[in-house]
Amino acid sequence: MKRRIRNEEGFTLLEVMTSMLIMVFSLLMLLHMAMIALDGNRWSSKTTSCAQVMQQKLEELRNVTEPESGQDSIGEFSRSWTVTTVGTHLRQVEITTTWVSPDSLAQSNTITTLIKTNAI
Repeated sequence: MKRRIRNEEGFTLLEVMTSMLIMVFSLLMLLHMAMIALDGNRWSSKTTSCAQVMQQKLEELRNVTEPESGQDSIGEFSRSWTVTTVGTHLRQVEITTTWVSPDSLAQSNTITTLIKTNAI
């Protein structure tokens, strides 16, 4: 006759399957969060580059005696700027930069500031 051990230790199949289901669900959630983080990093990189493009144009306009409105493109960014006379040596500058996001949506950032012209 076989002798039966009363206190058999171990996991049942149901316990193992439940723990595997929880682990798979957790890993899928982590993967989803990682994808969201990557999208956020991509968006942040684009907006930082956009801000640098706008700042570059603002510095160019500050170093011109009589800044004028215009537009141009740098890489994947299109920018336009409007210069409005506010006072004798004071100009309001509005710079708008646009680009297309990876999901084909138009994105834009705008800055508005006042600059003093270099006129003597």
